[in-house]
Amino acid sequence: MNKNIFLAALIFACAVAAPATAQDQLTGMFRMTHTPLEVVGEEMALALNDSIPADQRLKWQMYVPETYNAARPPGVFVFLDPNGYGGMPDQWRAVFENHNLIWVGPNTDNPRAGESARLWHAIFGLRAVEQEYAIDLNRVYIGTAGRTAVTALNVQLNANEFKGTIYMRTSAMWKSIAADRLEMLQRKRHVFITGTNDDAKARIRRDYESYQEAGIPGVKLIFDTQRIGKMPDPDHMDEAIRFLDGG
Repeated sequence: MNKNIFLAALIFACAVAAPATAQDQLTGMFRMTHTPLEVVGEEMALALNDSIPADQRLKWQMYVPETYNAARPPGVFVFLDPNGYGGMPDQWRAVFENHNLIWVGPNTDNPRAGESARLWHAIFGLRAVEQEYAIDLNRVYIGTAGRTAVTALNVQLNANEFKGTIYMRTSAMWKSIAADRLEMLQRKRHVFITGTNDDAKARIRRDYESYQEAGIPGVKLIFDTQRIGKMPDPDHMDEAIRFLDGG
């Protein structure tokens, strides 16, 4: 992943230097589409062409708070949908509105795409949003469910801009990790949501405890009472986001 780390650093160095310039930004729910060429320019897009073709039309399901105001920049929440759709559940709309968070869900016709393609689809989503909106780079998070947990962990390890993760009825842990990358995780926050009837409950708790044992202070475990396969209820999403925000 060394190439990914290097390119991610370059991409976000450019992103920080490029202010949002759009005058009439969309709000509410909509779909955003860009190619890697449009998002990061020719040089970097071609460098990543083996992972995602530079001219491929990438799609994201979006929710931008109706109260969007560039003078009060929102945070960004990238969600990795294991089914590839990427849309935000309707019951979470008020939560994201109240927390002033933009939702970005990579939308793909191939939810089982390779790991590198999934990683860059997520990172490009943040880069594309920054081109259109003023955002708070101190509040950039990623959420994951099901088999996308490893991708969420890799995004955390490859992009400093992501400050925290919400693992929804899933989790990911490493077999070994270099000291500098462990230090990166120690600077971020991690929420694990599981339920009393989840098949993966024991593994999620073990991973949560492993994070604590590794000296990662910003970890939280939340028990949700929804049935297996259901997304966490709004109160638990609210609790998770407040934790990521430092509450």
